[in-house]
Amino acid sequence: MKLCEFISPASLSEAREALRELGPKGMPLAGGTALHFMNTKTPVTAVDITRLGLSYIRREGDAFAIGATTPLSDLQRHRADGWALHEIARHISTHQVRNVSTIGGNICRIFPWADLPVVLLAMNASMMIYNGSEKEEEVAADDYFAAQPAKRFSGGNLLTAVKVPALKAHQGFGSVKASRNAAAFSLVTVAALLELENGKIKTARVTAGSAIPFPHRLPAVEAALAGREAVPAVFKEAAAKASSDARWCAREGMGADYIKQLAEVSLVDALEKAAAFANGRNK
Repeated sequence: MKLCEFISPASLSEAREALRELGPKGMPLAGGTALHFMNTKTPVTAVDITRLGLSYIRREGDAFAIGATTPLSDLQRHRADGWALHEIARHISTHQVRNVSTIGGNICRIFPWADLPVVLLAMNASMMIYNGSEKEEEVAADDYFAAQPAKRFSGGNLLTAVKVPALKAHQGFGSVKASRNAAAFSLVTVAALLELENGKIKTARVTAGSAIPFPHRLPAVEAALAGREAVPAVFKEAAAKASSDARWCAREGMGADYIKQLAEVSLVDALEKAAAFANGRNK
């Protein structure tokens, strides 16, 4: 992608108006680490949104609010009761890239190898979108990730924040990213949010990405977990049902059958992590 001009608005409303006027010839820019993956040959004007106060992590009631231009390295370093995003953040690309790449840039346009959409979908996050009105629009993860989110921003609207529910007592989260090496794109990314009650799984949200055309939940796996004991045998049985929900794709020279096995093993690992996390959260 070729940038022909660079403007720096002073407010969200000014940024949105500029993007509306520019149309396809304008693009919001924060970290800019994905520019070389965009194949459009039309020169565009970059609308810098890094000076609009959208870089932060703060507790708001029962959730963590994360500003759209917050670098992934901040997610990696942050620690708080009920916070779990640091674990996946440290596995995304290299530390140099994480210092620049932002959470908003990772989820406003989803590439096949993206990790954060998988995690945010499992954690039942919600996305805050500025559309010019006084009150921002809040979009639940199930709706936001139902299709390519880039379509939501074609009219100049802007992602301002991501709200991630803080983990409560007896809730646990686990994620696994399988890749050739630390800096490589994911072969498969899976995530699980479990709520336990007396050793049994009360609720489950299980997701996958990278190895499938677009990240989504795995309802057959979730159904196989509900009401069952949180033990490895149950996790393995549930993971085997993932193919009912997912069409596994060959990745980076690995065949679809290999990716299927890798996904199932990764799901068991993620579920075991989530259960151990939940068992350690008694209050």
